[in-house]
Amino acid sequence: MFDMGWVSEPSAWVGLFTLVILEIVLGIDNLLFIAILASKLPGRLQDKARYIGLGLALLTRLCLIAAISWVVTLKDPVVSVFGIGFSIRDIILLIGGLFLLFKATSELHEKLEGRDSSETSGSDKAVARAFWMVVMQIVVLDAIFSLDSVITAVGMCEHVFIMMFAVVIAMAVMVSLSRFLTVFVSSHPTLVILCLSFLLMIGFSLVADGLHIHVPKGYLYASIGFSILIEIFNQIARKNNLKLDKNIRNNSREFAAGLVLRILGVKSDNQLQNIKESIVSPPVDNVFAREEKDLVSRVLGLDYQPVRAIMTSRRDIVMVDISEPYKDVLSDMVSNAFSHIVVYTDDNRDNPLGIINKTELLEKLIKGRGEVVLKNLIRKPLYIPETVSVLTCLEEMKTAKNYTTFVVDEFGNFEGIVALRDIMEEIAGELPEKSEILDCVRKRDGSFDVQADLSLTELERQTGIYIPQGTHYHSVAGFIMETLQILPDVGAQVRTEGCLLTVKEVKDHTIEVVNIKVIGETDNEK
Repeated sequence: MFDMGWVSEPSAWVGLFTLVILEIVLGIDNLLFIAILASKLPGRLQDKARYIGLGLALLTRLCLIAAISWVVTLKDPVVSVFGIGFSIRDIILLIGGLFLLFKATSELHEKLEGRDSSETSGSDKAVARAFWMVVMQIVVLDAIFSLDSVITAVGMCEHVFIMMFAVVIAMAVMVSLSRFLTVFVSSHPTLVILCLSFLLMIGFSLVADGLHIHVPKGYLYASIGFSILIEIFNQIARKNNLKLDKNIRNNSREFAAGLVLRILGVKSDNQLQNIKESIVSPPVDNVFAREEKDLVSRVLGLDYQPVRAIMTSRRDIVMVDISEPYKDVLSDMVSNAFSHIVVYTDDNRDNPLGIINKTELLEKLIKGRGEVVLKNLIRKPLYIPETVSVLTCLEEMKTAKNYTTFVVDEFGNFEGIVALRDIMEEIAGELPEKSEILDCVRKRDGSFDVQADLSLTELERQTGIYIPQGTHYHSVAGFIMETLQILPDVGAQVRTEGCLLTVKEVKDHTIEVVNIKVIGETDNEK
């Protein structure tokens, strides 16, 4: 029985290789159940349970192989029912198949009903009991599955050592694959359901085999292989859906805008211009007032509007040179209508020092302790590039707790200033002072006189006239200069789709006022 002469026989090595392959194939169903059993334990105990369970199962198989004469007798009938003889092997297969059907069905119920089937809760004693319960189930189930593999080995080979080597090699492969299979199955919940379905099929096959109804293993493995192929396609589709969901989350603002527009009774295709156009148009059901829709539209546009479109340009900022005589500086500050004053020194307006709060200055003056050191009152502003969005600017203000921001270009040059009031006007519309000139005035002939620094977005809101924004301009004056490519004089005209723009006032090489007239197709052709 234990003759080692087979080592020099090439046919014996071929038989060993073939037997190893068969043992691995016959152990696939066992691996599936081991993966499900081990996943019920805490992560730190899963490997231990697999290794101990498979180690004891290996000893069981080796003992069965050593008792070849007894294993062969397992196929001899020991009891007859309705004229059908049942051997010990048949009875074991029936019991194992029924147990497998029961276990797989109960696991399916727990998974489908959403109950937690893990055995990781409770005291250390409870965890230990669960651990050894899982180990025993692995050993018992492996013993049941071992019958076919051992009987196959006995039928294929005459040398005991060849059978033992084949079982040891196959078990080593199963141990190495068990951890990967457990982790893979645990990380893909749908695979757990699929594996439990396989166990139902395997349990049915064992019961049928025990009843002498032989179902070819090829059919079973073919159905399992086909199911795995379908599941691979499902996993690929799921992965692509996750990528799509990630893209949707990255564009969550557009997605949220579409949902808001649906609530407002408007269809949206997630394009910014259509969002703006659709939200202004009246919905079928007037659930929201026009002012409410306009407010929502403004809020949704904060992330698309650059700060340079709402900033107060450097040329429009009233600054004070604190290097001048003290009394002159105080006089300039008193005559300044703003509560926060931009200051500079040495006639360097291109590099302002910061901002002085007139309230703090007044407190110092009231205390009357001589001349106030103005430089000690200067607050350093928050610097942001001109390309960031209004929403980003607002977030930076909140983080820095500084609500007056200097806007700079790519070279660090001072371009303008954005205050919290500017952002509020972008949301709620213009908040004009008593002495402030209106940005847009409607004339009797139906045309509009607008301030040239009015943003194109605000122009559309106030007049309904749409002029597309560009990369290098966001105001009416910027559009005219970009189109003409020169600094225009009074009377210069620009025709765009549906309207005619005429320069009305130019001051200090800057366009001040523009007249915009809506024209028809006939006028446009002229």
